[in-house]
Amino acid sequence: MGDLLLHLPKDYIDDRHIVPIAQLSEGNSERFIGRIVSRQARGFGRSRQVTLNIADESGQISLNFFHSGYMMNDARLSEGREISVRGIAERWKGHWQMSHPDWCLPEQFIAGFQPQYGGLAGLGGKRLSAFIQHILSLLSATAHSPLDNPLQAVHLPSLRQALLQIHIPIDVDKQQLENALIRLKSEEMILYLHLMQQKKKAADCPALSLQDETRSAQLLHSLPFPLTDAQQAAWQDIQTDLHSGKRMHRLLQGDVGAGKTWIAALAMVKAAACGHQAALLAPTEVLANQHAETLQDLLTPLGIKVALLTGSCKAKARREILSGLRSGEILLIVGTHALLNDDVLFDRLALALVDEQHRFGVRQRWGLAEKQQDNHAVHLLGMTATPIPRSLALSLYGDMDLTIMRGMPPGRKPVETRVIAANKMKPLADGMQRLLDVQGRIYWIVPRIDEDEDGVSVDQRVELLKTYFPKSNVLGLHGRMKSADKKAALDAFSSGESQILVSTTVVEVGVNVIEARLIIIEQAEAYGLAQLHQLRGRVGRSHEQGYCMLIAGEKASQKSEERLNHMIHSHDGLELAEADLALRGSGDAIGTRQHGDAGFRLLNMAEDGALARQWFENLPKFSPHEAMQLFWRPCAESTD
Repeated sequence: MGDLLLHLPKDYIDDRHIVPIAQLSEGNSERFIGRIVSRQARGFGRSRQVTLNIADESGQISLNFFHSGYMMNDARLSEGREISVRGIAERWKGHWQMSHPDWCLPEQFIAGFQPQYGGLAGLGGKRLSAFIQHILSLLSATAHSPLDNPLQAVHLPSLRQALLQIHIPIDVDKQQLENALIRLKSEEMILYLHLMQQKKKAADCPALSLQDETRSAQLLHSLPFPLTDAQQAAWQDIQTDLHSGKRMHRLLQGDVGAGKTWIAALAMVKAAACGHQAALLAPTEVLANQHAETLQDLLTPLGIKVALLTGSCKAKARREILSGLRSGEILLIVGTHALLNDDVLFDRLALALVDEQHRFGVRQRWGLAEKQQDNHAVHLLGMTATPIPRSLALSLYGDMDLTIMRGMPPGRKPVETRVIAANKMKPLADGMQRLLDVQGRIYWIVPRIDEDEDGVSVDQRVELLKTYFPKSNVLGLHGRMKSADKKAALDAFSSGESQILVSTTVVEVGVNVIEARLIIIEQAEAYGLAQLHQLRGRVGRSHEQGYCMLIAGEKASQKSEERLNHMIHSHDGLELAEADLALRGSGDAIGTRQHGDAGFRLLNMAEDGALARQWFENLPKFSPHEAMQLFWRPCAESTD
């Protein structure tokens, strides 16, 4: 239920007015009511096209429905029946026509503001709208939240009122919609902060003291470069925690490319040298594979093996890995959510690492650290490349000690960044070709997977780029692809078999292709500066110059373009995160984001920092019940 009720509209249509057919205007979405004069079909099978000719007292219009042969058997569309229609009219050879408009019987039409939804889990906006309206109709008038009273005291609506105002608005009043959204976000934030308080109390307990430094010293001497000052300071913090005899509960926040993986490797080797196990949890198979490969390269010379467990592991390999973890034969493992399954048991787990930890729910973050088989507590190290201002990090992750790692490894050049207009495709294509001619590789980032959503989809952009670059083997990548298909696309890009990879933000973290020198991000104004900075970090990972082109959408405001200009002048993730909070404030009421940061339903830390601090400092007293936690934070979250 939460998945649907918290899937917010991306826009609203003013559907209060009926227009005579003769007064329709070309290119605008409008509604009329008319009588079916004739119903005709052309073609056969699945490609059958149905045309309805509709008339009212002022004129006639043709409605065209492709691949819709079933409509010939719909009694509601018999000749002489009236229907209510909404769509975009166009003139064709002097006559009005519409393609695939929405229709219903006149008695079913309710005038008002109609919410428009983006797709979700493969379902289109129209089907989602029907499901959401059905759930709201089942919602009892007495339904309430434990937080209704404390939040009404600060002039926010009840949870039920907020949901109705957003999904069934009587009027699209910007202030009312913003208050309704703040009400929903406030409940999510308050619940989250209460869970953080509980975890902070649980974190204060004894744990194993991991003292052996021989293997970690060997690894330090074998690294291709000495640790930077920031890496040394971070490693010192972690070593102090591991030696202390108390449970480590630390968040390591490192800028893109700052070298967090080396620090993780040092901590894991330290656990293994003491005869204990360490596990690294990653949010996606892409990132898990990347970590496993990097750790293998670092640790194989030391005679230490690293296992990999993901959802796509074959049954036999999975059984062998589970057996090795239970017996203690496997000391180090990297995995995805598959590590959290109940049948994954460890012999002597001492250290749990959670990479991109903001992508996991609270329970998942802690789930790995709670898998010890005896009475000792497991050390927990969270890691993130997402820059979060320190004041906000203390609110969000108040249960953890914080280490911030800034700076880049030696030899890296800042990525040259430009903001360009959407109509500059020709000079952009020329620049792309020059890079391709010297065997460079290019990421092209689009905001959508599906073609039925607003904006450009992965498939649409792949087809267009193939016409410009037919020899570059343009491939697509997104989170709904099967793991094997994702791996095949990334392998092709890594090997150079493909030179252009069109993707959603699934490449935001973990993809390390040093030949990639250019990343192009469409509709860049839709992203936070911190996320753009992470995407930019996919290129410029060698001594070669990297480039980032931010394409502003046609509807981007001047303010949005000014915000993007910060990317040109700054290459510091924390500085950009601070700028984003200052520039975006609490964000727009509806429409800029359909979901929050991973791990949250609605909250987006590029926009909601002030809200996080407000409730951190004024947290209402209440006890979250299980149903409330399930509604807001389901146990099985995934961002892959």
